[in-house]
Amino acid sequence: MSSAEPKRIRQLRLAICKQIPKFPNNRESLAALEAKSLGAVLIDYINWGNRFVPPRPRRVTIEPTLTADSRWKRLSGDVKALLKKARDGADLGPYLSLRVARHGFTLKSREISQSADRWEDKDFFLNVMGYHHFHLGPSIEAAGHAARTDEVLFAQVTRDAFTAVGLFDHSVFESKEAASQSMTAERDRLWRLTEQRNSFGRAPGIYIDHPITNSGHSLQHTHLAAHFARQIYFVDPKLDDLASRAELFPDLPHAVVKAMKLTWNFHYLDLGLCDRTSGTFFVLQKGPM
Repeated sequence: MSSAEPKRIRQLRLAICKQIPKFPNNRESLAALEAKSLGAVLIDYINWGNRFVPPRPRRVTIEPTLTADSRWKRLSGDVKALLKKARDGADLGPYLSLRVARHGFTLKSREISQSADRWEDKDFFLNVMGYHHFHLGPSIEAAGHAARTDEVLFAQVTRDAFTAVGLFDHSVFESKEAASQSMTAERDRLWRLTEQRNSFGRAPGIYIDHPITNSGHSLQHTHLAAHFARQIYFVDPKLDDLASRAELFPDLPHAVVKAMKLTWNFHYLDLGLCDRTSGTFFVLQKGPM
């Protein structure tokens, strides 16, 4: 990167590069990330960070497509236990895919060859359809994650709401049946359910609610990354000027503002400033989750 990059911004960019899980986790992968601009690194960070579900209370809705499933009777207890955690604002991280913590960036998805897998470091169902999926194991294993289950719960999760949509077995993650090369029954069911949900209350037509770029990233993620980068570059010079800093923190005493030692940081996908003097994180821009 250019030597003109402000120190705080450079520190943020390099910290993000180290934080994103890389596979393989080697110098080449890290160097490829570190060579990117702040905006480009933020795209990778948001693509990875959006897979998490920050612990906060959410309004829970159970869709009829879930309770109509023949597996509902057998799994309803485990599903309701998970939904209670979502309602109470408990940490749902242990119920997410293990890939969340391991796969954030790989050079393979950046290859130009026709055989390159653009989705290797992205979540297809989350980016294309807007669904997180959760394992339903009732116990937390020694490694810190819930026991893996054959069936998983698909849900749409926002900052305030958790909508439980359906149960699927792991064949939903396979695009084709090995023998027939046709779409698996579970993935076909998920596509039909998504189309039905997307078209509800709308005039007949084709709706694309989660547009994707050629790289496989969500268009919403690329726009958010650009917005974050602009905000960071706009605000950063103000942090070295006491009068400008006071305008950013109008509710704090002058002595507190003067003593601040500020660095850029993220809490999940919330962009903010961390005061090292007090250990306080100030949210500048809330993220989507």
